[in-house]
Amino acid sequence: MRKQNKKHRTVRKHKAGPNFSGQHLLHHPRTIKQLIDTIRPQPSDTVLEIGAGKGSLTFPIAARAGKVIAVENDAEFVRMLRAKAEDHPHINIVEADFRQMRLPAAPFCVIANIPFSITTAILDKLLGFEGRSFQRGALILEKGAAIRFTERATLDPRLLLWRMQFHFDMRKVIPCTHFAPPPRVDAAIIRVARRDTSLVPEKERRRFAAFASYLLREPRLMAEHALGTIFTPAQLKITLRLAHVRREQAVASLSLEQWAALFLAMLQHVAPHRWPRG
Repeated sequence: MRKQNKKHRTVRKHKAGPNFSGQHLLHHPRTIKQLIDTIRPQPSDTVLEIGAGKGSLTFPIAARAGKVIAVENDAEFVRMLRAKAEDHPHINIVEADFRQMRLPAAPFCVIANIPFSITTAILDKLLGFEGRSFQRGALILEKGAAIRFTERATLDPRLLLWRMQFHFDMRKVIPCTHFAPPPRVDAAIIRVARRDTSLVPEKERRRFAAFASYLLREPRLMAEHALGTIFTPAQLKITLRLAHVRREQAVASLSLEQWAALFLAMLQHVAPHRWPRG
């Protein structure tokens, strides 16, 4: 009898396990409203929802946006969502792994409680070349990840590259009890918005990534020494002055504007054979 009970518990656990990718379904009405209000979708907006789950976000978004593309990878949830959305022609339910799908070519926004375990992969897709039509988004991340993405300084070359084109700010911490099943840590809402003008040209993204990776290998190094292998002494003197960078300033403390100024100066004045390679 004990073995049968144990087996029964195992089967129930397996059936209740749609959170295969670290997805924790948001169920708190006030938090749902606050998430949507973060970017205030308009009737002219197309909103992409990543990890739609049972639709707790999908239908409130649809009440405000002109079109909703709700992406869900779990077949059972997809069947449930499509049944609920039959009378909502402006909701498109897409069964797909977000990492593999093609993003909209026309401008779009994102509102999503993303699966925590694939946060970096999702942001890499949205904020990289594939997401060139992505305009702004409200995302729920683990609190620790939200802090890393929004703190003033970063030693992550990829995040630094993203910041050249997007603003990041953290809006609200969300208790783990607002999810089912609850995650082990609290979460947070972050807002991401494309800059009106990128700090570095889109076509130079890869070169900037190589430049940032090279300098951040030794983030505590003084700017004068870190840049001395790229710029000639005469170039470096002028570049530091125009970028408002002190010679003794640590690479880790450079502002976004200083990073951009140094990189653009390299492109303009330094021979290509001296540029860092990715």
